[in-house]
Amino acid sequence: MPEIVVKFADRVIERVVTEKEHLSIGRTSDNDIVLDNRGVSRRHARIEFGREGVEVLDLDSLNGTFVNQMRVSRQFLKDCDVVTIGKFDLVYHSESQAAGKMSDLDPTMVLDTKKQKELSQSGKANPLESFMETRPIPTPPQSDAKSDRKEHR
Repeated sequence: MPEIVVKFADRVIERVVTEKEHLSIGRTSDNDIVLDNRGVSRRHARIEFGREGVEVLDLDSLNGTFVNQMRVSRQFLKDCDVVTIGKFDLVYHSESQAAGKMSDLDPTMVLDTKKQKELSQSGKANPLESFMETRPIPTPPQSDAKSDRKEHR
């Protein structure tokens, strides 16, 4: 399945793997990929997954859509092409990069093992546990009707 890796300042902020026919990209929350930046139009661009290939379309945005640093109105994408919208880079991969690169992952925090052991033995592994509220999460009723909820696959 194709994957879009969304980056800001060379840091991965989101990975979108989808089976949808298209993804909408823009500043408002009704888009599939939301880019929260004033340089991004409300409905900025769309990526279409068709038989001929994967194509990015600029939706008459004010600041434009760029593929590999060239402004485009529509452009077929190749593996590892970089789509730039505002201050964001969206890297297209024809197949999902399941494992990911180690450099893209946040480093593991090293714990003070003596202190962690004391917390574990005291029965409060999480020092904020006494402040936390536990409540059930309601589940929606099941129906045969199609849901209007957006899903990324």
